[in-house]
Amino acid sequence: MPEQATTPSSAETVYRFGPYSLYPARRLLTAGQPIDLRGRALDLLLALVERAGEVLGRAELERRVWPDVHVGANNLRVQMAKLRRALGQDGDDGPYVGTVPGQGYRFVAQVLKEGGERVAPPSPAVAAFALSRQLAPPVGRDETIATLAARLGRQRLVTIAGAGGMGKTTVALAVAAAVAERYPDGVALVDLSAVGEDDLVPATVAARLAPHIHAPDPVPPLLAFLKPRRMLLVLDSCEPVVAAAAALVGAVLAAAPDVDILATSREPLGLESEQLHRLVPLAVPLRSQGLSAGQALAHSAVQLFAARVAAEAGGALTDAEAPAVAEICQRLDGIPLGLELAAGQVAAYGIAGVARRLDDRLGLLVRGRRTAPPRHQTLRAAFDWSYALLSGPQRAVLNRLSVFVGGFDAAAAMAVVSPADLEDADTGGRVVEELVGKSLVVADRRGVEVRYRLLDTVRTYAREWLDASGGGAETRAFHASHYLRLFQAILPDWATRPVGEIVSRYGAEIDNVRQALDWCFNHAGDEGVRLGRALILAVAPLWQCLSLGMECHRWAALALGSPLPYADDRQSLGLQMLWAMAVTVMSIAPPDQVAALWQGVLATADRLGDGDGRLQAQQGLYFCHLQQGRVRQALELVRGMRKDVAEGGDPSALALAERMVGGALYILGDPAGARHHTEMALSLAESGPATGRRIRFQMDQQIVARGALAGMLWLQGNVDQGMEQLRRCLEQAMALDHAYTTCVVLGQSACPLALMTGDRAAAQRHNDLLTLLAERHGSLTWQPWARGFDLILRQRAGGTAEGLEELRRQMAAIGDLSHARYGILVRETALALARAGDLEGGLAMVGAALARAEANEEGWAQPELMRLNGELLFRRGDETAAEMLYRQALAVAEGQGALSWHLRAAISLARSQARQGRVTDAPDLLVRAVGRVNGGRPTAEVDVARVLLGHFQGIPAPDHVLDGPAGPAGGLLAA
Repeated sequence: MPEQATTPSSAETVYRFGPYSLYPARRLLTAGQPIDLRGRALDLLLALVERAGEVLGRAELERRVWPDVHVGANNLRVQMAKLRRALGQDGDDGPYVGTVPGQGYRFVAQVLKEGGERVAPPSPAVAAFALSRQLAPPVGRDETIATLAARLGRQRLVTIAGAGGMGKTTVALAVAAAVAERYPDGVALVDLSAVGEDDLVPATVAARLAPHIHAPDPVPPLLAFLKPRRMLLVLDSCEPVVAAAAALVGAVLAAAPDVDILATSREPLGLESEQLHRLVPLAVPLRSQGLSAGQALAHSAVQLFAARVAAEAGGALTDAEAPAVAEICQRLDGIPLGLELAAGQVAAYGIAGVARRLDDRLGLLVRGRRTAPPRHQTLRAAFDWSYALLSGPQRAVLNRLSVFVGGFDAAAAMAVVSPADLEDADTGGRVVEELVGKSLVVADRRGVEVRYRLLDTVRTYAREWLDASGGGAETRAFHASHYLRLFQAILPDWATRPVGEIVSRYGAEIDNVRQALDWCFNHAGDEGVRLGRALILAVAPLWQCLSLGMECHRWAALALGSPLPYADDRQSLGLQMLWAMAVTVMSIAPPDQVAALWQGVLATADRLGDGDGRLQAQQGLYFCHLQQGRVRQALELVRGMRKDVAEGGDPSALALAERMVGGALYILGDPAGARHHTEMALSLAESGPATGRRIRFQMDQQIVARGALAGMLWLQGNVDQGMEQLRRCLEQAMALDHAYTTCVVLGQSACPLALMTGDRAAAQRHNDLLTLLAERHGSLTWQPWARGFDLILRQRAGGTAEGLEELRRQMAAIGDLSHARYGILVRETALALARAGDLEGGLAMVGAALARAEANEEGWAQPELMRLNGELLFRRGDETAAEMLYRQALAVAEGQGALSWHLRAAISLARSQARQGRVTDAPDLLVRAVGRVNGGRPTAEVDVARVLLGHFQGIPAPDHVLDGPAGPAGGLLAA
């Protein structure tokens, strides 16, 4: 009976949309049977359907539904709610009646009119769009939308692929809206997410586009319907029925030449004509600490998160909140769904609270938009949707891959996959590529080898399944064993291949090494400890090349702390040596304790006849002697070491020994001898291959020797040559990119020389880099020095009492060490105290440094310390004692051949006589000193000396030259 009642005559007008038929003449709505919709609600439907696609304002609808009657705003809302309920629509998001905020309502489904002309709205119909979702364009996707919109003009099939929650549907809607005017027959959206069987795909598409089609095989009439039309068909969420969707798309492309198709799917459709666009995560900040709001908002992920938070709670992102927001975006991989869900939790937990709770991100992000599809209402639901569509082998392999952190290659992937996982699949590699196709694994094909990775959120989800399956321990054992085999296999390469090449290839594995070691020592029992110890020794060269001393220290401590017997004595020695190296490089123990560690290594190496262990121990003991002021003992040790390695024919070890002999002689005040041995070290290091063994002794010997040579040349008066060696040294350090080597060069050579030559800008630049590297690598050796140097530069630029007090504290924390670099700190701190009025404090500091230098035979800086002591005494009014010190400095510097110190002492003597208004031998001393430094070519000191010579000839010197370094103006930086 319902069928007879609703069969129209040939002249009757019928509007059809979705499963519904509307008969205006009979005021009847049906969907297989009559729908109970009457009165004002039916009048609303008629008004909207007749002008489908147009926005009808409140006033116009009220005139149509309540002619000549004044009604309140609530009447329209009540009748609209009745209409939506009758159509089975929940809320404002369509698919039939959409709300356009501030404007009115629009019928958004495509309407077919029978018994007359098809409804032709004045602008292209956008069918089945949830238009209210288009009011806020996708954040961070403007370029993608523009690219896809342009591509649709050239290609007939474009597929947007990506992982769950990436925003494929949102982008597709935005693209469709951008191109709608190109399609006079409209844009139609068909959601395939709820289609459970392939056979239902054609019927679903037909029901949306042409509901009058009721044929057993809907494909032929559907193609006939589409053939004359110029329209865009948007097929959303094709993944559950990808094969059937692909078949239908192929048929449409062949039969309907003016129909374009925009598809979204978690995997490609696989058609030859398909243009695939992989939708990647939004851009996230690479760092979070120290990030300002402006810097954070330069990244699209932060823009989206901040916009959603502002919409919920108002307010703009602040500098204080920026680091936590950056961390949230990083932890959520820039996945738009995750960011929106996290933003929705800010009202409850605050930004910092959301950041803290992200370890349970799948539990935290459980409440999305009520109007969103169920698969998009939580992050877990998005992944459940993808996971349910995987085959058994695909699920098993994805679970196994969750054990990786960061990237991995195909060999690593195969190492963790069990043959039992694959069932009838061809190979594990094929399954991995299938997961890439389904957007669950990311492939980076830019290098020689393909690198794979899982987004962190996907990894978290898959790891839950791995642990629930009981396969977690087995997979982690596979994982750790693979990296042990890998790094043991490449141990010989460190002696034959360029260091940059090895680090570039294997440095990417460091995160997985950490993961493996954590499992070995914290979760795997005795077998894990055995495996972990072997892995530590295999990975040690990489840690050394990456300057990861603190990390090496941590793992070596765990390995040595286990009571489990070692595999053999050499394993014990290797671990002890790594531990002692890390402690030395990082300065995390007092020198006497470090010396005891190295004595133990030396004894074991001698017992086992291990030459490399002996060399490492001798180097460690050398530095311990220097730090404790035992310079002669250090020289005696290294001369013996040099004799041994010279007989052994080991060029890199001989270069080390020559460099250390040069260093000890430099501290003892023999710059000529120091230069000879340092040049020998440089020559030996340059003749060797640039392999991984360059960092065999914790730093690159060639680069460090060149930096030391630069300082020696400057001290001997060869200023230009010294600065040229420093320039080459810095270039080589930057090219090598070895943090510890660069810190040594910056701290021992570049920063002091920049200060001594008066180049404040270079001093600040070098120290900024030193600070960055020292903090990044946790270097307790260089952090305090860099901080002290920075405080000195601040005082030179116009210091404060608070800054000076902080400098005092920093010097006290550094202590009294026998390193050349600390002499610069002592000099500059004493001057800063004097300029601030604390002459006695400055004198005490210089006096203590001189006493130490004399007691330990540290002659390298004695002339400068004597001169400085004289400057402070002159400032106090003790001119006679000051001049005596200047002359002592001249004599000591002359004896050492330290011509730069000699010129400075001559300047101080000349300045003293000029200020007293008397002249004796100062001009003659100045003329001789100037001629010997840099060949008389201009330097900071030479310029000052020439101004003073002019003063003696009747051309008054400026006050800042006569003032001296301890005066109120601070004198010149170099003098």
